[in-house]
Amino acid sequence: MDTKKIVQTVINKAWDDADYRKALVANPNQAIEMATGERVPERFDLVVTDQTDPETIYLNIPAQPNYDDMELSDEQLEQVAGGEIFFIATIVLSSIIPTTVAIGVEVGKDKGW
Repeated sequence: MDTKKIVQTVINKAWDDADYRKALVANPNQAIEMATGERVPERFDLVVTDQTDPETIYLNIPAQPNYDDMELSDEQLEQVAGGEIFFIATIVLSSIIPTTVAIGVEVGKDKGW
């Protein structure tokens, strides 16, 4: 069973069964295994909060991204290096600063644009 299916199965059961919902909050690993037959890997710390009260607003603070470990795809690198984004910026700026077009053409020559 894939992760999305496990999560949806657990949520549906919690919506339909108040006792299961309480068990899920009290002991999530056991409740998930009971409902799906799947075990949550021990390396994960699982926290379940009952957010079914429509009169309560819940805020989840996600982990801060580590930008040092992120890599750009070839397509993203092309855009940063002067692909699509370069042309859009050149067109927009050319209406504001006429010399931008000339600069854009000169920079683009070596890339075959």
